[in-house]
Amino acid sequence: MSSRRGVALIIVLVMSAFIGMSAMLLFSTVNMEMMIAGNTRRMSQAKISAASGLNHFLALGLNYDTLREQVGGLQTLQIIPETNLSNKTSYEVKVIFCCGLNDGEYIVESTGYYKKADKILSQKTTRALFNSSQTN
Repeated sequence: MSSRRGVALIIVLVMSAFIGMSAMLLFSTVNMEMMIAGNTRRMSQAKISAASGLNHFLALGLNYDTLREQVGGLQTLQIIPETNLSNKTSYEVKVIFCCGLNDGEYIVESTGYYKKADKILSQKTTRALFNSSQTN
């Protein structure tokens, strides 16, 4: 009878260990999913901020000649300095005149940020090619 008790005790201990390991695995999986969801949210916020920067640039209605005059001999000019959308999201917009572009073409680069304090947690850059023949 004592050998039965010993076998039952071993089975109970093995089952308890199995249940404990399963609970730990479940906890770590849920924790990892929450971290992935947070990263995805931060990346989306940075992407939306970059799109807001492009929309802000379009709303300014600047044409090629005006931009070319402002940039002078430089190849890159920051048109919109870092602009906060909230306490965590912001964007900045640059205009680029280089890299084998045809006459009348320029690139608008908008970078969106998701920050906590002064630390950048996520950053997304969106670029758009404009022709001077395009109307804003």
